[in-house]
Amino acid sequence: MFSIPLINPIFRLVMRIVSIVVFLFTIISAYGGKCNPEYLTVPAVLCLALPYFTCATILLILFWILTKRIFFAGLGILTIVACLGPLSQAFPVSFPKKAEPGQTTFKIISWNVLHTDDVRRPDSHTNRAVEYMINSGADVICLAELNNFSPAELKKASPSLVDSLVRAYPFRAGLSSTDIKVLSKYPVDRSGISLVNDGGHHRFDFFKINFPGGKVLNVGMVHLYSYDLSEEERKVMKEMKTVDGAKASVKELKGSILSKLRNAFRQRAQNAKDLRDAIDDIRESSPLIVCGDFNDVPASWTYNLVKGEDMRDAYAETNLGFTWTYNMHAFYFHIDQMLYRGPLEALSLKVDKINTSDHYPLVGEFAFTK
Repeated sequence: MFSIPLINPIFRLVMRIVSIVVFLFTIISAYGGKCNPEYLTVPAVLCLALPYFTCATILLILFWILTKRIFFAGLGILTIVACLGPLSQAFPVSFPKKAEPGQTTFKIISWNVLHTDDVRRPDSHTNRAVEYMINSGADVICLAELNNFSPAELKKASPSLVDSLVRAYPFRAGLSSTDIKVLSKYPVDRSGISLVNDGGHHRFDFFKINFPGGKVLNVGMVHLYSYDLSEEERKVMKEMKTVDGAKASVKELKGSILSKLRNAFRQRAQNAKDLRDAIDDIRESSPLIVCGDFNDVPASWTYNLVKGEDMRDAYAETNLGFTWTYNMHAFYFHIDQMLYRGPLEALSLKVDKINTSDHYPLVGEFAFTK
């Protein structure tokens, strides 16, 4: 143990104030998902930043330990302890598993594919998203933001590349009027459970995949209400990292941005309620995976409502530490989820860092337990 000598008293005072604010925000962000965003929006917004407030709290704990200020170090530790429940979702402490002998396993991908646009390499001569799907080895691929399989959607995909995709996944499902699609190695059909609202947008659609041996997997692919921020508004949020940028952002936050965030959280809360109702219509004994673009993080109101008491989180059960699935505009949030229930066991779930879309794909491996 050592101390940092001659710390200016004013600096210590500033650090105490900063610590109290960060500890308080950490607690609010941890339990922001308990507040219905129809009534309170700020806790829902802070919930997005739970991993970052937690990291700041840990750094402050280390600072106070090094300076031998046990009281504030203890406050930080108590903050972490108080938030352990929500943190177990955002900061899981788990590891991948292996299937038991004789279990049937499968790989499933969930991905907001952004109409297969390549946001990182717009000048690429090929379609990297389609190549990724072909080479993924997945049994089932669930896609959001894909209207159809036309050249307009599968941009720069050569005829031979499209043929390879069809050969790898001969079974496809999804209404032509929606942007939710499923590719499968095995027969797949829509189950008839879906939600259309918000000006005709589909928020979720359910499918049945018929695996060999008579096993049937129910899959709900999700694309819940987005934040609807313009590119300019996203830029304003990104620039909060500088003092001048923060001042400009605060002005914007008081105007259109906060209004859009408030509307998005409220709309998504209604989406989540409808999705939970759809889940309740499926027999609990049936294998079920609900995955996709939730546009909200673990421990949020949306996440908690959809997860309920019966769904399990494949990421939380098989990973160590937090992650992010959105990769643009410096908004590094874990907003894509994969939940499941029934006679299934999550073996692993990784976030594949292919950066064609603004979302990374989730790659889950599961085993049927019956």
